[in-house]
Amino acid sequence: MQDDSLQNVRSKKAGITCVVKRGNKMEKDSTTTVKRVALAVLTLIIIAYVISVAVKANFTQIKTEAANIMTVSDAIPTTGYFIRDEHIITYDGNGVISYVLNDGDKISVGEAVANVYDDAEAASDKRTIEKLEKQISNLKLLQDTEETVMLAPDAIDKNISTSLSKARLNAAAKNFAEADKNVNAALYSINQRQMVTHKTDGFSDKIAQLQQKVNELKQKHAKQSGERAVLSPKTGYFSSNLDGYENFYTSNDLDSLAVEDLTDSKITRKSSSGHVVGKTMEGVYWYIACVVSAEDAIGIKDSDALSVDIPLANNKNIAVELHTINQATRSSPAVVILKGSYMNEEMINLRKEDISIVKNTYEGIYVSRNAVHEQRVAETQTDQNGREKTVTKTVKGVYIMVGNELLFKQIVPLYTAHNYIICEQNPDESKLVTKEIGILKAYDDVVVEGANLYDGKIIDRTSS
Repeated sequence: MQDDSLQNVRSKKAGITCVVKRGNKMEKDSTTTVKRVALAVLTLIIIAYVISVAVKANFTQIKTEAANIMTVSDAIPTTGYFIRDEHIITYDGNGVISYVLNDGDKISVGEAVANVYDDAEAASDKRTIEKLEKQISNLKLLQDTEETVMLAPDAIDKNISTSLSKARLNAAAKNFAEADKNVNAALYSINQRQMVTHKTDGFSDKIAQLQQKVNELKQKHAKQSGERAVLSPKTGYFSSNLDGYENFYTSNDLDSLAVEDLTDSKITRKSSSGHVVGKTMEGVYWYIACVVSAEDAIGIKDSDALSVDIPLANNKNIAVELHTINQATRSSPAVVILKGSYMNEEMINLRKEDISIVKNTYEGIYVSRNAVHEQRVAETQTDQNGREKTVTKTVKGVYIMVGNELLFKQIVPLYTAHNYIICEQNPDESKLVTKEIGILKAYDDVVVEGANLYDGKIIDRTSS
């Protein structure tokens, strides 16, 4: 009998016997089916994974930020040399100097800038006398002013707050003389409040005490030679500081300054002789000389409103005007001369500083350059003869999120920097590329990162 599971086929050829085995057909078909199912399942898993990755790339990797309002400056960083017409003030003899003025104070010709005393004690006592006499004057004024009792405490409190706020601002700007005046004004108002609220009946006793102290100090130095005033030779601003570069360049040199003149090797310090008190800056104007590129010189010349920032001196937005531009050729570096008049205790002593020349200031909607895209728009136009034609335009804009939908909005750039654009908030229709697309508005939710962006796309932010 022949075995169903095994069939022997014998062949005798050249003395060789061959045996061939054949498996059960049903068992073989079953194994093949399992392999096919497994392969199909694996393929579905791979497809599902690819779709999942694509979904995440298209939907969950959307990053937005608010389109905030921002003010930026188009500025040129450079080194500025401050030029003034300065006059050194000296005095004869010996003694201790006590200044009457602060740096940056205005002064007239013949006005005292300082007093010279026999010794340091006399100078100190003189300053104390001046402060005490000022306090006496203020207290007498309070007692003799009938309007004081008519003031409301709330009004006085407001004056105190205002004076202290001004003092903080002036101190931050290093206007210490003004800050001192603000503090004295606050003290005056505090004493006013004491009278209005009946915390005191007057200041007669305090005035008497202060006057007694003044008399004692004056008597103490009555037999000394006394003070000798040092007068200003010019009208302008006063400074007690000398840096050795006074009048190296003056206003007479402005039109002839060249690039090579503004180097440390060319500008050297000079020593002063005699007993030096300080200096006066003649007039009200000072100048800044700086070297810029030919391109920057054109930008400065075309600017409508120039200003200067001096970071290390904590001075910003100082208004200046263009005095002159000295340039060998149109393509060569230029010496730009700026003129200004703002003055305080620090400005009077500036000489060589890192500055920024601000050509223009822009306020608008801040947009990252990464968020800006271009879109082609077809627009139907009608000519003078009433014939219509379709025109395709390229619109620059951004995608914003409204709910879970992307919308494309056009922008009108006001100022373009390396990594951002300042856009106009409410541009005129004449500046729009098309009226078919809306305009970016302040605080819109702008897409700054994302793939496969298009107008009307629905974003599923819940996907992960």
